[in-house]
Amino acid sequence: MSNTLDQLCTIAQRELGAEALNDKVDTPFVELGLDSLGLVDFMFTVEDHFHVNIEHDRALQNPTLAGLAALVDELLAAKAEPAIA
Repeated sequence: MSNTLDQLCTIAQRELGAEALNDKVDTPFVELGLDSLGLVDFMFTVEDHFHVNIEHDRALQNPTLAGLAALVDELLAAKAEPAIA
């Protein structure tokens, strides 16, 4: 499991008041108890934690912790690339 995914599981556990979610990384957010408002709040928390901007539509293309971790890793990698002048 990636470091990003581990961090997302920890954040989700805290936000949802849930038990360990490491075995539910491919479970859709709605099945984890996140309704649309809860998902927006969760995304804001994730954005603040990782210092990235997540497009809601992209996050919903694979609405799982594993899918979100892949997206966050992609955003972090793009952020780390040096700007081409």
